[in-house]
Amino acid sequence: MKSNNNVASTNRTLHIVDSVDLVDSNNWNFILPSQNIYLSIPYLKAIEDGLTKAEFRYVVFLDNNSDVIGIAYFQLLWITKNEINSHALVNKFGRAFPKSIIEQLKSRILICGNAFATGENGFYFSSTIGTSEKIQLLNQAFERVVKAEKQKQKPISIALIKEFWSTSNIYNTFSKVSFHELMIDVNMVVDLDSRWRTFDDYLFSLNSKFRTKAKQVFNKSDKLEIVDFDCESILERINDINELYHGMVDKANFSFGRLNANTFLLLKKTLKDSFYFKAYLLNNQLIGFATATHFDNILDGNFIGIDHRFVKDYALYQRILYDFIDFGIKCKSKVIRLGRTAEEIKSGVGALPKNMTFYAKHQSKFFNLILTPFLKKVKPSEYNIRQPFKKKN
Repeated sequence: MKSNNNVASTNRTLHIVDSVDLVDSNNWNFILPSQNIYLSIPYLKAIEDGLTKAEFRYVVFLDNNSDVIGIAYFQLLWITKNEINSHALVNKFGRAFPKSIIEQLKSRILICGNAFATGENGFYFSSTIGTSEKIQLLNQAFERVVKAEKQKQKPISIALIKEFWSTSNIYNTFSKVSFHELMIDVNMVVDLDSRWRTFDDYLFSLNSKFRTKAKQVFNKSDKLEIVDFDCESILERINDINELYHGMVDKANFSFGRLNANTFLLLKKTLKDSFYFKAYLLNNQLIGFATATHFDNILDGNFIGIDHRFVKDYALYQRILYDFIDFGIKCKSKVIRLGRTAEEIKSGVGALPKNMTFYAKHQSKFFNLILTPFLKKVKPSEYNIRQPFKKKN
């Protein structure tokens, strides 16, 4: 059942609905900066249609004159042992998180933000709203959703706010409303040199060792057919795409639920040229794909699917990274976000680690109290950073 929940605050009103189809697009778009594609209604519609096992909440904050002062986006997801690689997590956390607990885990998670895109994509407020009030309004929205779900006997276990760059002017303030800070694995980011007009300019900036490595990657991947997929191509290969994507998710330590290949088709239909979809074929067999979202001079890598049988012989993963850089230069991006994991390999193409933080609150006061010492044990993965560029004089 679709909900329409108006909640009054001090001189503020929270208007909450549970489908993007019920969102007043005029209000939503009034406050939203055009460059944040992850909060745009077309993008949210594609995610909602594709993520059938999740629920969503959309919040519009109004002042006492009924003027829009902010928006927020929530996802409600189940986390079970199907989303967790228990062996990998035990290796990482040791006795802090025993395997027996992981395998019995079944929790309903409320996320302010997007489980499938990194960055601060959960809310946006008018510049007239101060940091303290933003926090209070978001916390009120969390509390209203949690209370409503409890009344429906669908309780929320953990509330999350994801996720903040270290340069954010708001990220370190959520502790004031009992959220716990958690440092997660870094996002590997390539800052593109404004002097690079072509991919050859990028190659020329590499030192001889890494320029040789790049040539080896292109030689190994020379037999691959590399194609930009449109909607028709995605539809033709949708089963293969689905298999490759789920194969990658199965190898991950943890995932906030799963999308499917149909979601990628919806995103391509919705975002058109702003959604990059590169396919890698060997003898007409799809062995890999990579997607990214292009907006506001940012190329944001999203989803990758790889048949690992072909990674070594065809340098498939490294070729995907170089193709991201090639496309980023062509579309005049300033930065390319390559995401978490494989930090050392990504540093080999010029990416640098950027710290990210999210916040968690358990809805049980007892568990929220003991959450702090556990979270202190959670540290980002360790990695080595390569130095691929020539030394500057």
